[in-house]
Amino acid sequence: MSKEPNALAYDKIVASHPWIVGVRPAAEVMPRMRRNLILHAAPPTTWDRMSDLMRGGMIGAALFEGLARSPEEAIAKAQSGEIEFDAAQNHGAMAGGVGSITASLPVMVIEDKSNGNISTHFLMEGLGKTLVSGAYDDAVMDRLRWFRDGFGPLLDLAIRTLGGIDLRQMMAEALMRGDELHNRNRAATSMFVNQIALGLLEASAPRDDQRKALRFLLDNGQFFVCAVLPATELMLRAARDIPNCSVLTAIGANGTECGLQLSGTGRRWFTAPGDVPRGVLQPNVDPADVAPGCGDSFLAECAGFGASVLPTSPALGPVIGASLADGLRFAEGAYEISLGEHPHYRIPALNFRGIPVGVDARKVVETKTLPVIDIMMVHRRPGLGLVGMGTVSPPMRCFEDAVRTLGGVQG
Repeated sequence: MSKEPNALAYDKIVASHPWIVGVRPAAEVMPRMRRNLILHAAPPTTWDRMSDLMRGGMIGAALFEGLARSPEEAIAKAQSGEIEFDAAQNHGAMAGGVGSITASLPVMVIEDKSNGNISTHFLMEGLGKTLVSGAYDDAVMDRLRWFRDGFGPLLDLAIRTLGGIDLRQMMAEALMRGDELHNRNRAATSMFVNQIALGLLEASAPRDDQRKALRFLLDNGQFFVCAVLPATELMLRAARDIPNCSVLTAIGANGTECGLQLSGTGRRWFTAPGDVPRGVLQPNVDPADVAPGCGDSFLAECAGFGASVLPTSPALGPVIGASLADGLRFAEGAYEISLGEHPHYRIPALNFRGIPVGVDARKVVETKTLPVIDIMMVHRRPGLGLVGMGTVSPPMRCFEDAVRTLGGVQG
């Protein structure tokens, strides 16, 4: 007897076994990548419809890739179509925040050992002025060039010397140590640094290069999220294209719209205007300055991490303006709309329950319960960066439209 569609999706998701296998230029590991293409957070959009914040990130990406010599030239080429854009998730990749992937940019390469699929994400720059916040000054460009010419190849050397890193094992341990694996990754980053240090020693990398790379990682507690996000993409991608399956397989927000895909509706994006996060703002920041949520990292919660398991990371609660009771409420909602519990990723604060696996869009619509996303709040103007931390949810309309279409398509 064949399995019920969502039960089959659950089996495929929990079978996913991600490994970190390298850091390579995007064009080497993404078959449809080309030099004039810039990948951004889903859903797909056009230059004319992009927010100012997203445009800042795209201008910076064009300058880094050498597609333009000035912001003005980048804008002209974007308007003419000479520079092209697409959602990273349409290419088996992830783009957090206003970040982007271009052909020569080094990306973290994650392989799902259960099926051979590959997913990628750009290396995390840290906080402050970054391309992921829409900034593209000289300091940002210099750091990205170091990523391409020095840091990326060095990480790749260490990872390959180690024979890869079991990401599932590391993520499971990080949950035990207080990370929720979206906006708190300190334990995971620490474990990653330990592995990379060993790999660099075994590879006999130049001492000065080792010191610079490890110093950067030690000062960048969120670095590990660039491995987590591709892992979540691989988890949910494994459940694609199951007839009549209502499981969410892709989601993101591009600073203007939020969009999602379901397993049973193929590659169609269901979109609606994105909402502005609410939470804890930095001093002298007006709520009107906060941009709508942006980034592919919405997928983290929909795979079962982040705010969906906030009780495992009580230190993050006050940072995003959430009480312990809020964290329990977020988790209860996530379990209510999930497919089940994960056998490998467990939460000590919830009596070692497995994380809530996936999001069933039908349950979202029936119960009126939306996933809650913990998120960095970014200024609407490009380059001003982080202005706070908070929470947001994808629009109910996305789920309603998708479920309505699923019923029509699948009967």
